[in-house]
Amino acid sequence: MDLNQVLNLMNDRFFATLAIALAPAAAAACPHDLTGTWKSDREASVAFAHGNAKLEPRTEAFLGALFGHMTLAFTDSEVHIAMPDVEVPVSGERTVFAGLEERKPYEILFCGEFAVVWSARRPFGTALTATTFNFVDDDIFWVYGGGTDPAAPDLHTREYFQRVR
Repeated sequence: MDLNQVLNLMNDRFFATLAIALAPAAAAACPHDLTGTWKSDREASVAFAHGNAKLEPRTEAFLGALFGHMTLAFTDSEVHIAMPDVEVPVSGERTVFAGLEERKPYEILFCGEFAVVWSARRPFGTALTATTFNFVDDDIFWVYGGGTDPAAPDLHTREYFQRVR
């Protein structure tokens, strides 16, 4: 083996060792930890809707009654979504908005400085959907209330969640 072959071999081994050594650091580089319980923040969600979304008063009242009840509890591999039945105003009458409770596995697709994108089955379905959590700080994130789903209105709102300590 000549000197160039030896240097190339040493170079290859150095970079392979460096890649192996840095891989755990890159995988653990996500600045946000979802584990724990998060509760919908009614005040922050309503304040954003009132100040930024162009909603009819009846829609704002409906959302105001709905926000603040949902909890999301994350383990390393499962999310538990709980939303109790809630009384909401519809056409001037109080009616019950049916809640839900579901546990399902999830997967982190992306994690950056300001957002975490995760994927799980749609509620009580088999198709996968992705959700983006936009972080304000380590203990507060918001979810956009709009999008391309024809079954849901595009309200241009945010539902804020706070970590429960």
